[in-house]
Amino acid sequence: MTDRTPVLPAVLLLAALVPAALAAARGSEPPAPVPATLADGAFMAGHRTGGEDGDLSEEIWSPAHGDSMMGMWRYVSKGEARIFEILTLTAEGGSVVLRIRHFDPRLVAREEKDRPVALPLVAKKEGEAVFEGPEHGVPGTVRLTYRREADGGLVSVLEKKGSRQEFRFRPPQEGARP
Repeated sequence: MTDRTPVLPAVLLLAALVPAALAAARGSEPPAPVPATLADGAFMAGHRTGGEDGDLSEEIWSPAHGDSMMGMWRYVSKGEARIFEILTLTAEGGSVVLRIRHFDPRLVAREEKDRPVALPLVAKKEGEAVFEGPEHGVPGTVRLTYRREADGGLVSVLEKKGSRQEFRFRPPQEGARP
């Protein structure tokens, strides 16, 4: 007769950890896309700037035309461009998908050429759109929320890896340079 006592604690530990690991893995999956059209992102159209201490954060979105909207974002610090983004909103399969591609100042892409960041629309309400999808190359998700403010400004909130960053953009003042 063999003694199986040392195996029992390991089996019990494994039985306790597997359900928790599966639940955590399910929790990192983004929600399903919601039914939507480009009209749900129309509030994003416009030219807005933000920044402080002489830095510039600028985001421009075109109005919808056909099945898409296009946008760009740039960040300038100490008079030098640091990063650019090209963004698109496209109507797909009864919903909307936000795609983002990041570039350095020499327009070298961060993402591989066939793999932009793709974030389906997962929640919406008047003047607000929430996009969420898998993060590139690492476990977890990225959530980007756009919200229009009463003064015409636009707030974007980026959530990933347990961190939260908020960016505020305002329409440029008449005659002001970005």
